[in-house]
Amino acid sequence: MSYIKTAILAGLAAVTASAATAADLPRRILLPRAPVLDTTENWYLRGDVGYARYKRPEADFTLAPIEGNMAREGFRDTAVAGIGIGFRFSPLFRADVTVDHRFDARFKGLPSDADIATGSISDRARFQSSSLMLNAYADLGTYKGFTPYLGAGIGVAHNILGGYTRTDAALGTVERLAGGDDYDLAWALMAGVGYKLSNSFTLDLGYRYASLGGVKTRGYDGGAGADVESIGSHEVRLGVRYAFP
Repeated sequence: MSYIKTAILAGLAAVTASAATAADLPRRILLPRAPVLDTTENWYLRGDVGYARYKRPEADFTLAPIEGNMAREGFRDTAVAGIGIGFRFSPLFRADVTVDHRFDARFKGLPSDADIATGSISDRARFQSSSLMLNAYADLGTYKGFTPYLGAGIGVAHNILGGYTRTDAALGTVERLAGGDDYDLAWALMAGVGYKLSNSFTLDLGYRYASLGGVKTRGYDGGAGADVESIGSHEVRLGVRYAFP
């Protein structure tokens, strides 16, 4: 009997000790909060403004009978604005159609060739581009009101090169050449973050790289002008999306 009593008392002591230890443990374990997903499916409108910085393009010139690559060709920075309409298909996927316009940017290039003195001839023009794109986005969940996203787009760009002049410093002449406009394939890659201001309005801050194709002057094939290719724009954009109730 004494052996049984001793075993019972030992068991009670162990249970009491376990309970005391459990009382000292945290009552709950705090885990990171899971991202919130927007489950609404609706149409939305968007508007954006931004700053566009062009990468260096690839430009060729022709000055009959001489032709070749330009040196130090490039565009000045400019502004971009756009509007669009889209639809959210699921918590993680939405798509929109956008129209964007990149305002006048100065173009400058130096025709270079063994037969042309360096810097003696310079070309200048004004460049602008409009694009129509179909874009798709992956929203990555909402964290404390912020929703990061990735996106891609494809469409067409209308590029215009106007006010084209060619200056010959050695002769002191300025020749006006016919500009040109071309339609070309365009595509874009995007990344950014949205912040929901209300059930209807979302503030959107993003980066976009837009590949816009090329454009050449109307007289290029006839021996006077330039062919500008591989035009790309790095853009920082701020916009607002309005979702219909």
